[in-house]
Amino acid sequence: MTSKLLLTGLLLGSSAWACAQTTSQPAASNLTPDQAARYTAAHDSLMRRVATVRSEAESRMGFFKSSQGSLGSAHRRVQAYAKAKGVSSFYSGVSTPAGAGVVKTQTIKRRFGVELEKVVFYDAKGRQTLIERRENHVLTRLELREYPQDLSLPNSRWLFVRGDYLMHMAQPTLALATKKTFYYFRALPTAD
Repeated sequence: MTSKLLLTGLLLGSSAWACAQTTSQPAASNLTPDQAARYTAAHDSLMRRVATVRSEAESRMGFFKSSQGSLGSAHRRVQAYAKAKGVSSFYSGVSTPAGAGVVKTQTIKRRFGVELEKVVFYDAKGRQTLIERRENHVLTRLELREYPQDLSLPNSRWLFVRGDYLMHMAQPTLALATKKTFYYFRALPTAD
């Protein structure tokens, strides 16, 4: 009886393994040059926008505060500010409300030997514009939000995740306009 169960399990397991081997991902050669060019253009556009957000944040930084977890844990948090809290001021011709002085927040945690880092950038109005996540200094997720001048909801959202997958969602400011979502990816090289 036991041998029949083992044989049945072996046959079922081997057929599932054989099915798993027959399903394959599309090869990099199936990616058309047009798709590769669209991915490259979208990726370059996103990285230019990210560089702009970072440079604007660096130009607004005035001072920072740092904290660490109790008993010397590997949890660290650094917040960069543009001004003292509770003081209204102007940045690039935009009035900054009191208390919206946070420019950048960086949190680093160590879990099970992996260093997790999250960096959040804020605009002059205190809205999150760029969120980056890294594992052991490797970028795993990047989210960019672009806001119209007067609204608090983003009209454009970019999402880049590990594996070279990129999504761009454009939401026009008109109430009846439909949002458009574009997906881009770069195929991994084929293994020989």
